[in-house]
Amino acid sequence: MFRTVVDANETVKLLDVSARNSRAAARTLMRTLAIQLQRAAIKRSTGPKSAAAGAYPIPRRTGTHVRGFAMELSDRSAIVFNANIYARSLHDGFKPYGNPHARPIPARPYFDDAMEKDLDVDAALAAADKVLGEGA
Repeated sequence: MFRTVVDANETVKLLDVSARNSRAAARTLMRTLAIQLQRAAIKRSTGPKSAAAGAYPIPRRTGTHVRGFAMELSDRSAIVFNANIYARSLHDGFKPYGNPHARPIPARPYFDDAMEKDLDVDAALAAADKVLGEGA
């Protein structure tokens, strides 16, 4: 026969620490991924100033596009965005209408490429694991 004795008070203490640390770990995970994404998107948005129009990485001429990057964090989500009015046109491309002489803007998917190629999920998970381990 095998018998296990569990101390309820100790279990409650461990669960309380675990609950507090899991919230901090989730926030650390979201924050780490958001920072990585923002840095990678900025890197893909700072090509040489002398590059031709439509080049990718996006030529950095004035810095306005790069200054538009920001993020919002919560315990369960992270939002990385660019608040400039033309950010979506740079990302998705744009075909002008109403002006037959205007040149289309080619798509330069800096957010998509950053998500697919530059995120280090293992590093973000390691940072979250470290936070979880601090409460044990």
